[in-house]
Amino acid sequence: MGSLDGLDERELRRRIGALVEDVLGGTADPQASFLDLGLTSLALMRVKARLEAMLGLSLDDTTLFEHGSIAALAAHLAPGADDGPQEVGPAPVATDGRIAVIGMAARLPGAPDLATFWRNLRAGHSSIRTLATGQADGQVRAAGVIEDAECFDADYFGMPPQEAELTDPAHRLFLQCCVHALEDGGYAGQAHGRRIGVYAGGGMNLYGPGLPYHARHGMGGAGPAANIAAQMQGLIGGQQDFLATRVAYRLGLTGAAVAVQSACSTGLVAVHLAAQSLLSGENDLALAGAAAVHLPQDVEYAHDPEFILSPTGVCRAFDAASDGTVGGNGVAAVLLKRLDAALADGDEIHAVLLGSAVNNDGAAKAGFTAPAVRGHTEVVRLALARAGIEADSVGHVEAHGTGTELGDPVEFEALSRAYRSRQGRTGFCSLGSVKPGIGHLDTCAGMAGLVKTVLMLRHGTIVPTANVTRPSPRLPWETSPFRLATAAEEWRTPQGVPRRGGVSALGFGGTNAHVLLEEPPAASARPQPVHPLPVPLSARSPEALREVAARLRDELRARPGLSAADVHTTLALGRTHHAHRAVVHGRTATELADGLDRFLALSDEHLHSPAGPLTFAFSGQGHAVAGMALELYRHFDVVRDVLDECEETYRHEESGSLLDVLLTPSPGGAGPVTQAAQFALQMGLVRLWGQFGVEPECVLGHSLGEIAALCAAGAFSLADGLRFTVARGKLMNAAAPGRMLALNGDADTVRGVCAGLPVEVAAVNGPRSLVLSGVPGAIEAAQRALTARDIACRPLDVDTAFHSSLLDPVLPALRKAAESLTFTPLRMPCGDSARGEMLPAGSVVDAEHLVRQAREPVLFQRTLEAAHALGHVDFLEVGPADVLTSMARVALPGSHWTASQARDATGVGALFEALAALYRRGLSLDWGAVGAGQGRGGGGRVGLPGYPFRRDAYPAPELPWLTRDRTPSAPAARPLDTAAHTITVTGRQQLASMNELVDGVHDLMTAQLRTLSALTGEAPQ
Repeated sequence: MGSLDGLDERELRRRIGALVEDVLGGTADPQASFLDLGLTSLALMRVKARLEAMLGLSLDDTTLFEHGSIAALAAHLAPGADDGPQEVGPAPVATDGRIAVIGMAARLPGAPDLATFWRNLRAGHSSIRTLATGQADGQVRAAGVIEDAECFDADYFGMPPQEAELTDPAHRLFLQCCVHALEDGGYAGQAHGRRIGVYAGGGMNLYGPGLPYHARHGMGGAGPAANIAAQMQGLIGGQQDFLATRVAYRLGLTGAAVAVQSACSTGLVAVHLAAQSLLSGENDLALAGAAAVHLPQDVEYAHDPEFILSPTGVCRAFDAASDGTVGGNGVAAVLLKRLDAALADGDEIHAVLLGSAVNNDGAAKAGFTAPAVRGHTEVVRLALARAGIEADSVGHVEAHGTGTELGDPVEFEALSRAYRSRQGRTGFCSLGSVKPGIGHLDTCAGMAGLVKTVLMLRHGTIVPTANVTRPSPRLPWETSPFRLATAAEEWRTPQGVPRRGGVSALGFGGTNAHVLLEEPPAASARPQPVHPLPVPLSARSPEALREVAARLRDELRARPGLSAADVHTTLALGRTHHAHRAVVHGRTATELADGLDRFLALSDEHLHSPAGPLTFAFSGQGHAVAGMALELYRHFDVVRDVLDECEETYRHEESGSLLDVLLTPSPGGAGPVTQAAQFALQMGLVRLWGQFGVEPECVLGHSLGEIAALCAAGAFSLADGLRFTVARGKLMNAAAPGRMLALNGDADTVRGVCAGLPVEVAAVNGPRSLVLSGVPGAIEAAQRALTARDIACRPLDVDTAFHSSLLDPVLPALRKAAESLTFTPLRMPCGDSARGEMLPAGSVVDAEHLVRQAREPVLFQRTLEAAHALGHVDFLEVGPADVLTSMARVALPGSHWTASQARDATGVGALFEALAALYRRGLSLDWGAVGAGQGRGGGGRVGLPGYPFRRDAYPAPELPWLTRDRTPSAPAARPLDTAAHTITVTGRQQLASMNELVDGVHDLMTAQLRTLSALTGEAPQ
């Protein structure tokens, strides 16, 4: 590449953004991918060519695809960027084969969340809805419906509205469901650094084949005039091939992303495959789930005695009144992790997956779609063997349980054979099915059963099966392992035996899956933190942030025993950090809830103010440092390392101890080592902020603080900086006695009042903020004269007239001490307060600079203005108090200041308050380093309320060119025959337009073509 001298990442982002916006003809989000912005491959090549001309460099053709956004490209091109090969993840480790379920989320009929789902289960409530649409004769109007299925928060995922419109609602809901599952497990966002896989499938086909979702948008042809890009987007928006990969792309997941499709067993097969990937080391965590949404949801169906759908619209599994199943809609996902890793990381565990198995019936059954006893029996036995448990240790089996005349008896027999007790016990295991409560969810059916069983294990309760009248007399209950779950009951087990449950899912075509679960191990109690912990919250809008805060507040009130350390870890490390932010502090859940109440009482205008590049401002001498480092030294290893290094250097040069001063509060102050102690504290804070991910782009200092600023900028080493500060302090103490006076007045007035007095201006801190230096008598006389003119002033707690002629006798010795330093180029701009300007990066200061800096007045206001001219308005004060913060806000109006420590709040608490202020301003923090100070008492990850997605409606359009004949018709022999009566002659137009699209694209599309051909009675053209 060519030269990029003088262009940092911020400037590169600005220039690249302007170029992209020019090509695009509109505004461009720096974080959005180039393709999402609407740039085609050809447009990207134009951007590349213009970028090369602008920057004078050559780029590979792949560069804009590998670094596919304005922000990513700027980071790649910035000087010092490291884009070398990433290290391969850790090799697989030995494991006992158990998998932890650490996160869950679902949208199910009658249940927008898991808490509602559990309440419905506990009450035995059926959420099957009687529909208000359709004609009466021969039509059954019942279904399990998801509320607001057409709503989606496209902005959250950076998805253009056009893409959201073309994306199947099932895919959209699953994407949001995966976010909530990751949040529930504490692994949303990118901070965790784990490889997360996605195993998922979808489809809802109980009512026969439906047109692809893109057909509702008038797509389905690929003639010469067609927009091929839009057609392909429509295809991607609805095909099940892209369900898992869309999640991986939109959430930045880098593990395996695999589409799973086995009809009604899809969800449970996805769980099995995800678990196997964890055991093999392919993924560190894995999402598994399914999405089944039939459009429209409120469609009625015609009963067919030869099909599985119920004529009464009521599903009753294993019941005397069973007459078939009812369709439902739903999406669900679980987050899985190896149990040993989950325990080591302190994750909250909902349940333990002991073993799972998948097989197929083969040809040993009555027909392709028929169930089979042998295959189901064998898959359960294989799962039990892999789990290493006895069949009669399982207390509940969640069956496929469709409530059909053939399916229930076949499944009951298969489960009875597999779970038969070797001791001859009967009735030891409850049997249930979730389908009577929510409907048959097709590909998501097994996921619903899994989620139900996990909830029962967590709550220690066996829930009733909905719609039960009495157990079916056709089934041999008395001799089987089972009893029908008809009422809520405590899940009791023999002493020492954990609760265990099995879940089955059987797919059309014969793919069977069975999963065995166990209640989670008891969680250890967390100690209460010593200091209030910062708990970050964020959202993409002020309204969403307030909702996040309110939901969390309510959760903490409802669960006062939650550990504050767990809440901190979950929200700091397990959530995505958005632009609108807040932070509350507390040691207990109650304290955090109180903090949230205070936040919610604030007005909206205080909620968001983005930060610019950060400047570190180092305060000078004037505030006591004795004992100031005690808490930081105990709490943070990096501070301890810096102070220990300074202590060792100091002991080589002087007698006595820096640490004794820094760690021991003393009313007498730090004495002769004040300057060295303050330098050491400031450099400890610099390293600590760096560990937190807070790095300056510019530094400046006030008086003594400029030595620390130069050291932080790389002008000399820590050891050299400390040695010079020690020498400087000794020489200042050896100077003639003097005093200093701070006052509020303009320079011309002060000079007039003090005319004739031997005093000098030592610092200009603001338009009406000066400091005078001189001999004690002169300073006392100046104070009297100024007070007489009603000019506020106060003497400073020093006994040396810094930055005055009283220092002249010691300057030769100071120059000699400075000449012993090894000077190196500055890594960043640094303030030169003697001249009131900023030294550019690359500058090399010398001994004369340090002498001038000690002798000449501090032109602090001019230095601030010079930093502001470089675009800096955000400052972090680094020092033992907030001296600069209070006066600089006046000296530089519009600037934002945060103090690392404050007069009335020091130590860890003050540091966390400063950290919170920076986070609210939008800075990216390394929250892992922030929490590292908690040590072994640090927090784990727990389930907390998920993100409140916006409910923007993307309704599914009516099918184009098709009308539905709503006139009553006699029930037909098969569901497909009924469909033939509902499609009019205009269906031929749809068939003709689809012929061109499906040609050679996909087997599924070919099947769709054949179906439409049969319905219209015409052969493909």
